[in-house]
Amino acid sequence: MDQTTHARLGAPSRTATRSLLIVGVAAAAMAATPALAQDASTPAPQSAQGASVTPYPAAFFAAQRPSTAMDMVYRLPGFSFDDGANVRGFAGAAANVVINGRRPTSKTDDVGSILSRLPADQVERIDVIRGGAPGIDMQGKAVIANVVLKSGSGFTGVVAVASTFSEDGRIMPDYRLEGTWRAGDTRLEAGLNGTHFADDTAGSGPHLIRDGSGAITDRSQMQNRSGTWQQTGTAAWEGPVAGGRLRVNAMAQDQAVISTFADDFVHAGKQYEKDTQDKVNGELGLHWDRTLGATTVELIGLQHLNHTGFASLFRTPAETDFFGLRTTGGESIGRLVLHCSGFDKLTLEGGGEFAYNWVNTHTLFTVNGAATAIPAGNVRVDEKRGEVFTTATWRPSAQLMVEAGVRVEDSVIGSTGDVVLSKSLMFAKPRVLVTWSPDPVDQLRLRVEREVGQLDFGSFAASSSLNGAGIHAGNPNLSPNQDWALEAAYERRFWDKGSITLTARHMILKDVIDRVPIVSSSGVFDAPGNIGGGTENDLAANLSLPLDRLGVPRATLTGVATWRFSRVTDPTTGVVREISGQHQADAELHFVQDLPELKTSWGVDAFRGATEHYYRFGEVDTWDPGNWIGGFVEYKPRRDLSVRWEFNNLGRRPVDFTRQVYPGLRTPTATPSLIDQQERNFGAQIRFRVRKTF
Repeated sequence: MDQTTHARLGAPSRTATRSLLIVGVAAAAMAATPALAQDASTPAPQSAQGASVTPYPAAFFAAQRPSTAMDMVYRLPGFSFDDGANVRGFAGAAANVVINGRRPTSKTDDVGSILSRLPADQVERIDVIRGGAPGIDMQGKAVIANVVLKSGSGFTGVVAVASTFSEDGRIMPDYRLEGTWRAGDTRLEAGLNGTHFADDTAGSGPHLIRDGSGAITDRSQMQNRSGTWQQTGTAAWEGPVAGGRLRVNAMAQDQAVISTFADDFVHAGKQYEKDTQDKVNGELGLHWDRTLGATTVELIGLQHLNHTGFASLFRTPAETDFFGLRTTGGESIGRLVLHCSGFDKLTLEGGGEFAYNWVNTHTLFTVNGAATAIPAGNVRVDEKRGEVFTTATWRPSAQLMVEAGVRVEDSVIGSTGDVVLSKSLMFAKPRVLVTWSPDPVDQLRLRVEREVGQLDFGSFAASSSLNGAGIHAGNPNLSPNQDWALEAAYERRFWDKGSITLTARHMILKDVIDRVPIVSSSGVFDAPGNIGGGTENDLAANLSLPLDRLGVPRATLTGVATWRFSRVTDPTTGVVREISGQHQADAELHFVQDLPELKTSWGVDAFRGATEHYYRFGEVDTWDPGNWIGGFVEYKPRRDLSVRWEFNNLGRRPVDFTRQVYPGLRTPTATPSLIDQQERNFGAQIRFRVRKTF
């Protein structure tokens, strides 16, 4: 399953929803019974510091024969991995996994990639921390996992080769080379990874054009294909420096994407689009910390640079369009954090962060060779942002913990070129989290927080979909979306390996970023923009159900579901609707069974793709990815060798894309004049991988 598929999965089908309800009821019934003895073959985790920290030693995962730390994280009971957000700044990009109590000083080389490179035999244990623990920066997360590494000396190397075979005939090879050298307190890591991805939203299939009454006016059989080739090199050194510990990491990445979309309509004739993109990223990170008595000093520095070139050519019998975009940007971050735990029941933390972000974009759009201006097509935007923060964690008893803090952010954003502006923004972001653990298996978490999103610099630049919604303008004059979040979560652990978590969340929204029309001398363009306030209510369930007691030994069923109900006012029609692009529901089910006597693990994964609606000024676009089913079989004849087969999209589900185009601006009573329906059939995939550890 490729990255694009993950981005579009979500809303539960009737079958998936019914399955989640069944296992949820079953888990609730089990949770109502006292915790029972665990299978003696697996050491039971023991809670520490009340019920806030649950350590899972390496022996807990032994029967599963994990290859990497990522394999172990995926098997943590009741824990859902979150790789963090790709946003500006360091604080807002936090994942919910740390390594040795520290976040990796990287944003492009994400935590998931680092954990996938980390051999399982280097992990001593993984602590799941609920609510908070002294010395651990929770970064606003209610639950995180801390991967604690072993000390020692030696070398560990990994060589892996893989190939993905698609139903459309493509063969996509991958490779991975990694090495870790340890000498006491010093570690040196290096890796090289080459990966192919296929965009499963670019499949081929029937393409129908209908008029406002629904009658078919034209048809075609699409021939679409999109793929990515990515090369990534990483290196890191970690060791004692100046009485503390320093980690230096570097990353270089090159990513090329080629996409083609071809139609041969009965009446309109041939249409063809080719998109090419080359993106280069480079990153350097520094992380130094030192303990001075009861205080720990932490210094973080990060420098990121990127360059992207994009070109799109679209041809019809009557017209040739070209869109080109060149973007160069960078981010510089400096961060200081002080942790003080010298008080009996109180831990204090404070510090500050400064970030400088910039992006320089140049676009060219031509229609039959004639240039057409695009709003915010050629701009330079920079931002200077500072933040100070303080947090107090009070633990009056082993059962109760209160975390209270505030962050104050001040930024100046300016742009030159097509849009000249300068504005200052300041936000205070208070937060209170109360965690109550009346016994070792129950926990209630209550959170009140003012959340402020971080602006995506990609929204400042123009973009294109020439054979779809057309040109989208950029908008440097954005304000970050904000909300007041009220959240309650209840977690119940049962059968030592099982857990169920129910979460309810209410958010009062302000300055929601959605789609707005921008009028210029060249016409009206769709663009991101602030549309005012609104509300959102979320319900979430997370289940980890061990099946040993139900007659399926060494097997686990996990399920995650989130339902979202948002209400905002459409800036074009004035009608209340959901937020553009938001998943109304996400759901997934995973079954995994370990067969140690056969040295094999196998599993099945099921997702329901979330339908996405984008409300533009003159059309409504809908993506419906449909159901996705996959599975895997992994054989480990030796501890240092694994062979894995993956079977993706076994149901061969299509991705449906529909455009409802209106004559001018949408109105509450208007009907579309054109309906563009595409059924994109990607087909199934088989992936084969061999991994050897030295």
